[in-house]
Amino acid sequence: MALVNQAKREINAKIVFFGPGLCGKATNLKHVFNKLKPEFRGALKAMNVQDARMLFFDFTPPGDGNVHGYRVRFHVYTVSGQVVDPAAWKMVLKGVDGVVFVADSAPQRQAANRESLDSLAAFLQGYGQSLSSIPVVLQFNKSDLHDALGQAELERTLNPARLPSFKASSQGGEGVLQTILGLVKAVLTGLRDKGLEGISSVEGLQQMVQTPAAPSSAQPPMAAEPEIAPPVQESAPPVQAAVQAAETQQPQAAAPEFPAPEFDAPESDAPQEPLSLELSGAPQPAGPGLFRLPLTIRSGDRSKNVVLTLALSLEEESDVGA
Repeated sequence: MALVNQAKREINAKIVFFGPGLCGKATNLKHVFNKLKPEFRGALKAMNVQDARMLFFDFTPPGDGNVHGYRVRFHVYTVSGQVVDPAAWKMVLKGVDGVVFVADSAPQRQAANRESLDSLAAFLQGYGQSLSSIPVVLQFNKSDLHDALGQAELERTLNPARLPSFKASSQGGEGVLQTILGLVKAVLTGLRDKGLEGISSVEGLQQMVQTPAAPSSAQPPMAAEPEIAPPVQESAPPVQAAVQAAETQQPQAAAPEFPAPEFDAPESDAPQEPLSLELSGAPQPAGPGLFRLPLTIRSGDRSKNVVLTLALSLEEESDVGA
């Protein structure tokens, strides 16, 4: 569920790469991260969740990547590993705005694909959503394998609803950017159709941790832009404009894990910028009575992302007798 940050004039939306174990979800996410220009994305981070490994980062598409004058920041998540605890997926899928289902094109993995797709439908149903109520695209990954099933066969067995689909090879990068670009365009279209009044506000949650600041005069609100049109020669669509040009036949390297950025110590004679604390994503359950709040600490043009864990408990007051 996308959240509006009125103070920053920003909409935060969540995208999740979902699929069976070892289908290439993490490889997809790392490839997208590596291809985005640094000025459009945050750091790639990893966290252990329910004995699984969650990878995530955020990015802001340029150009047409805004909704009614509000910049859209996409938070991209996946959980890697051969076997993932359902509790980890439930946590990651809470409040999701779009899903890339990564299917393995190997013939022997079709039962795992079907089971995983059924699990995704069940997890979404638990949050009152479905494969048709939010943008979902299918990626037929590992299509470069010598025994990979053809797209027609995969469509027949996995895509009776005729969801948008893409052939891909996450190891080589073919089709990966096209997949996420297709999902981003669908999410942006959905947000524009809802309008700001149909998107939840984060201001109420922000008041738990900070007093919302007025928008900076140095960054005036962005004007509303028209619906996304097919790419033309003069301008590139969202995400593609943020992608770095790849060198010819350059091997794809795995993305390293980046620590959170550290603030540099200010000069002794330089004025110190005030600190502000902002909610950077939706709260996530972390166990019985526990919640994680993703926060961003800002000082001038520097920022650091942290996660605050809150423990909630209810205690009854005892009557004091005379």
